Amino acid sequence: MMTATTETVRSAAPQTGSPEENGARAGLYALLSHLFHSRPDAQLLQQLAASESLIENESAALGSSWRALCAAARSTDAEAAAKQFDALFVSPGQPAVSLYASSYMSGRRRGQLLAELRDDLAALGYARSEDSTEYEDHLAALFDVMRGLITDEAQDPEAFARQREFFQAYVAPWTSRLFEKVAAASADAELYRRAAGFADAFITHETQYFDLT
Repeated sequence: MMTATTETVRSAAPQTGSPEENGARAGLYALLSHLFHSRPDAQLLQQLAASESLIENESAALGSSWRALCAAARSTDAEAAAKQFDALFVSPGQPAVSLYASSYMSGRRRGQLLAELRDDLAALGYARSEDSTEYEDHLAALFDVMRGLITDEAQDPEAFARQREFFQAYVAPWTSRLFEKVAAASADAELYRRAAGFADAFITHETQYFDLT
């Protein structure tokens, strides 16, 4: 999806979050990026189904929505998950739910938003992968950048500030509306309704994390 185009300047500096916390955050961004980028395969569903204890000590909303997502993964096979993905996000015309930030950020024309986003990505050292078929404002691509910025934080003292700025500019302003649309789009899409519920709780958790640090 997204590729680092430059090597980050490294220096020995402490992380804002602990290595364990940042590792978990990066892993959750990676998981959500995968779920909203393409049809989940059987291996991903099995791994998700077996990960219920990962967030057991977190806040009620985050923990309960995570357990609901894991339970949905246990009861959904790859074929059913693919049908849900296609029904929501794939269409020869207009899909039921758009996964692009420019569809939700009112007052920002698509071309203007993409131009600004591409400039900011270039400044961060990221660009769309050559084999990617999605624009840079796709939810999965933005989550992939967040994952990379969190990983950078381990050795770069300025990475946290860049991470927070990118989140506040390109993730926080619109994702709650997307997740509401996913949750309301289809009563049959249990896996993705639960994925949207967890993603919404996770972004709320991230917003509070950035506000408090």
